[in-house]
Amino acid sequence: MSNTTSASPTRQLAGRRIVCLLAATVAAVIVWLIAHTALDIDLMTKAQGGGDPQEIGLAMVIGVTILVGLLAWGVVALLDRKSPNARGRWTVIASIIFVVSLFGPLGSGQGGSSKAALLCLHLVVALILIPGYARTARKD
Repeated sequence: MSNTTSASPTRQLAGRRIVCLLAATVAAVIVWLIAHTALDIDLMTKAQGGGDPQEIGLAMVIGVTILVGLLAWGVVALLDRKSPNARGRWTVIASIIFVVSLFGPLGSGQGGSSKAALLCLHLVVALILIPGYARTARKD
């Protein structure tokens, strides 16, 4: 008699998605650290309504990456339940959202180097979350 238990498919998917979310967060932190520390770039965005510019700090990078990752996870889970070919639909939806998200740094980034660093943050998170979550979505 064996005492070993195997993880359920749902647990395995959750585990893979958690790893993906953590990888995206760590990658975003690394990009922020390189931009802020090594390249001495202040990641700043123009304030809406003419207020003071807002600095994009490490806590904000971590928080937004986790929030976006969790929202994306929810979309993948919903597609898994409600849609045939969840993998394909996820990839299309997430890619469109990624492209739209680029207008944020392009429009509100303050200075060329800040815009470039913010674009890199968006890119690195998308390059991990989109294919990472796609691998966990239903293929049929």
